[in-house]
Amino acid sequence: MKITLIIATIASLLSAPSFANSLFSLENLERERAALLSAQLDSSLDLNQRQKKVQNIYRRLVDIERMVLRDDRVTSSSSSLAQNAFNKYELTFLVHSSAEKSLPPLSHWMSEVHLTTDSILSAKTGHR
Repeated sequence: MKITLIIATIASLLSAPSFANSLFSLENLERERAALLSAQLDSSLDLNQRQKKVQNIYRRLVDIERMVLRDDRVTSSSSSLAQNAFNKYELTFLVHSSAEKSLPPLSHWMSEVHLTTDSILSAKTGHR
């Protein structure tokens, strides 16, 4: 009985880290993509600061997108987060999809969410 309990405890300790958060890479991708868009829209940065920050995030985002696309735990997951990510490929994998369309990531993102210059200029400021 004691040996069975010890074996069960060891097995649970060894298997727990591998299933602790199978969607960590996807969650990390979401954070990095948000950071990229935030840096590109940050009016407090001058052009050189923005370029440096965006380039650093862009490089990380390329790697993370590749990791997510190759991660079997994410691609086989039935969670709503994973399903939405692959249903909205153009927005989730922003760097890869913008490269496929030969557009900068921000321009590609704006076209995917249907933001045009006219719609931005016609928007009214105020509280809702």
